[in-house]
Amino acid sequence: MTKEDILKTIKSNNYKITPQRDLIINIMLNSNGYLSVREIYEKVKSSFPQVSLDTVYRNLSLLKDINVLSETTIGNNIMYEIHKDMHEHIMKCINCGKVYELDICPLDLCINKLDDFEVIDHKIEITGYCKNCKNKMEEDNK
Repeated sequence: MTKEDILKTIKSNNYKITPQRDLIINIMLNSNGYLSVREIYEKVKSSFPQVSLDTVYRNLSLLKDINVLSETTIGNNIMYEIHKDMHEHIMKCINCGKVYELDICPLDLCINKLDDFEVIDHKIEITGYCKNCKNKMEEDNK
């Protein structure tokens, strides 16, 4: 989604482009993948020191409701990214928190065995250790 697409979507849903909302959109467009609410809040707060966490939550919720943002839960964190037309799956390092996107859909491997069920949507989260963290842990155990 481009910024122009996002602004059109907001306007077509009869919402205004507030300065905070515009900043959140810019933050999300410049991010590489998912950001937590706390990460977004800290970035917004650097430009708008008086902004409340509740304001950020409300804006994220609105942007999610009009399909500008996608929301997922990783561990105990609600994470957001710009909505993509294609679904995705992630792997997250439980040590450093880095998120990796999978190029495949693991569900495709077993979907033909689901004769009695129509899949509408799904989320797959794989947790483990990234290569760097695993190597560091192995070195620490030597």
